[in-house]
Amino acid sequence: MSDSEHGPPALPRLPWEFRPSLTEERLRFCARLLANARRDAVALAAYEMGDDGWSVGCRAYAFGKQRLKRAATSRLHGWLQVLDDSHHFVFLIDQVPVRFYRGFAEEPTARTLRRQEAEAQQLGLAAGGRGPAARPGARDRRG
Repeated sequence: MSDSEHGPPALPRLPWEFRPSLTEERLRFCARLLANARRDAVALAAYEMGDDGWSVGCRAYAFGKQRLKRAATSRLHGWLQVLDDSHHFVFLIDQVPVRFYRGFAEEPTARTLRRQEAEAQQLGLAAGGRGPAARPGARDRRG
């Protein structure tokens, strides 16, 4: 069979099709914060002093976390919160947990798919449930 007999390939689903609270406007706002943080980290890099891609990437990550935390605590964006302030860093967009990820969406690693307990519980709450930690015998089966 040819490709035309199967119809056009399916387009990737957009985030707001999975979770309506992940609006394009909110995602663009967060992306702008992160892009500006990365830009500033690159601008401050001192390669002659030993900075390299790893150190600049770590600084960009820290700057991005700080920008998101500052926006969340400003209360100007009631939909934005921080769930986990550690190096694992998870923020919430209207109660939906969001993490940093670098790589192809179609090929996440086992490490990427692993969730922390607070994150798994928040996903359950965002879906309208009580969260996996609240249900007896429920476990996160991703790893």
